[in-house]
Amino acid sequence: MRRNRSKGPGRVPDVRIFFASDIHGSEVCFKKFLNAGKFYGVDLIILGGDITGKAMVPIARQPDGKFRLRFMGTERVVNAKGLEEIEESIRFNGFYPYVCDPGEVEQLMNSPKDVRHAFSSVMREQAEGWMRLADERLTGTGIRCLIMPGNDDEPFLNEVLDESACVENHDGSIIEVGDYYVAGYGWSNPTPWDTPREKPEDEIEKELRDLASRVPDMSRLVFNLHVPPYDSGLDFAPELRPDFSMVKAGGHPNMIPVGSLAVRQVVEDFQPMLVLSGHIHESRGVTKIGDSVAINPGSEYNVGRLLGVLIDLEDGRVTHNQFVVG
Repeated sequence: MRRNRSKGPGRVPDVRIFFASDIHGSEVCFKKFLNAGKFYGVDLIILGGDITGKAMVPIARQPDGKFRLRFMGTERVVNAKGLEEIEESIRFNGFYPYVCDPGEVEQLMNSPKDVRHAFSSVMREQAEGWMRLADERLTGTGIRCLIMPGNDDEPFLNEVLDESACVENHDGSIIEVGDYYVAGYGWSNPTPWDTPREKPEDEIEKELRDLASRVPDMSRLVFNLHVPPYDSGLDFAPELRPDFSMVKAGGHPNMIPVGSLAVRQVVEDFQPMLVLSGHIHESRGVTKIGDSVAINPGSEYNVGRLLGVLIDLEDGRVTHNQFVVG
């Protein structure tokens, strides 16, 4: 049964998609993502990778019942009520609050191994909570939900996604939606940060060619590739030196293409109907590579804004795309 399309264009497409990416642990953005399906009257919501956050904020319990932490460069001491507020603020920014004893905070400062263990624990706990929330909000709606890990996500995320009743992890697989196919691939070419899910370009190209060759009709393929095609206009980021300092030109960051050469080649060769990507937060836009429509919705997760795009598919074509902000 068709859902209400009143918030979009007048025609009823074969499939309407809401796509977003790179929420990096922002709880408010994830909740907005789950609500987007009903709000926009879509058939399918897709989250294209980099689901988990990048930082943990230790919060030390004090003997007087208060809590001490350092957040956004400021030392703070809060009571129990203030703890709830600061935890919400931490999650809003895509970080993880970690309440522990003062001795554990000191231990974390001196043990990278303990930091990794605690960080993985809080990441997994939040991701599991998000999957429970997704099942609660999406069950019975008829809205399908595809989520895949990105290059910043740890391997455990695959396990967590697979535990959900409503969320489908399509990383490395092909899912049929009506008369269309959605193929996902969450790995990226090497980055300066040596993230968990990176591969050399030749490996990426081989795996993408294998994936694309399993699709019976390229004209009906939605290729959800976390990293954008190289030099597509969807992959421009500040140039960095080996010490991670930013290269500037004329007083401004020098923007260079950092997308995947393998993705570019595979898109040029196979010409899928639609290419969705994220990864590069600064490069929100839409372009064409041959006959393929390619879109990056960008990301502003750090201020709680969910950047997304609505896409209509009809008769094997992208008939409409519209950038939206939540």
